[in-house]
Amino acid sequence: MFSIDKHDDGEGTVTLNLSGQFDFNAYSEFKPKQTEALDTPGAQFIVLDLSKLDYLDSAALGTLLLLREKAQDRSIEIVIRGATGVVQEILEIAHFQRMFRFID
Repeated sequence: MFSIDKHDDGEGTVTLNLSGQFDFNAYSEFKPKQTEALDTPGAQFIVLDLSKLDYLDSAALGTLLLLREKAQDRSIEIVIRGATGVVQEILEIAHFQRMFRFID
């Protein structure tokens, strides 16, 4: 099961908290939150909090790359926080550390 919630700190940072398994089936739930985050007035950063994410597949990786592209068009930086275990390994294998800033 996948869940996502959005938090806007009102100071330019929008956080998307992802939990469960982010796979192809989760896209329909992710897309509207992605759009809300991108459309947040004054957004400078979108933080993807993956600390409660158990798994992601290649479709999720592609979704994150598309989000990065859309964010760049709006001068918004995507930051990844809290990736651990298998999620961190998948991101490292896909070389996401070259495309995204990671924080703890």
